[in-house]
Amino acid sequence: MTVAGALIARSDDVSRSVGAETYKILLQFVLVVVLGGAVALIYQATNRDADLRLLQARREEERALVVRETRQRHLRELIEQYHVVKRSRRMIRAHALTSPFGKPDIRVVVAKYDEFMQVILDAQLWLEGFAHLVRADDEIFPADPTLIRNLRSAEEYLRSLIAEYESLMPTIRNDTEIAYSAFPKLAEFVGPYADSDHFRSLFVHPINAVLHHLRTLVLDEP
Repeated sequence: MTVAGALIARSDDVSRSVGAETYKILLQFVLVVVLGGAVALIYQATNRDADLRLLQARREEERALVVRETRQRHLRELIEQYHVVKRSRRMIRAHALTSPFGKPDIRVVVAKYDEFMQVILDAQLWLEGFAHLVRADDEIFPADPTLIRNLRSAEEYLRSLIAEYESLMPTIRNDTEIAYSAFPKLAEFVGPYADSDHFRSLFVHPINAVLHHLRTLVLDEP
């Protein structure tokens, strides 16, 4: 630009020195070189900005994909644990009780009770860990007190079953049958659904609310 400016500012002197036609050719050449270089610099800067925007967009897409897949994985795992608990409830009713509900003198087959309570223990530990994860990662799970409250309710309900299990098992033999009345928490858990108020209100309803929340997060992802 300095050379071009000098040529224009001193056009008369340069024309006399090199001739008018030569001056015109020289000026055109300098302008083409100078302007071409400026255009090239602008083009490179524009391309660099576009590349940076594209890189940022790709990173955001990758992050969104990781978030979506993580939420989907936790949703699947929660559904699995929910089914594990419901299946254990039914298996206890089918295999750990000596008589159907409504019959007198129902007893609990301790070995079967022990077997299925260990499965419920695993589900309780998973819920406990999941609740900690939800509280710790507000990118995957945006802060929501209702979500935390529902998870805590479900986990604490299972914990109450485990507390009864832990207190009773050291006092009884694994190859015996014990009166159903010795297991008040278990009785409420496996009893008829209409009579299982705590199971419904403290576990089933909260878990369904958490499942709905996670499905909403997954479906709301762009």
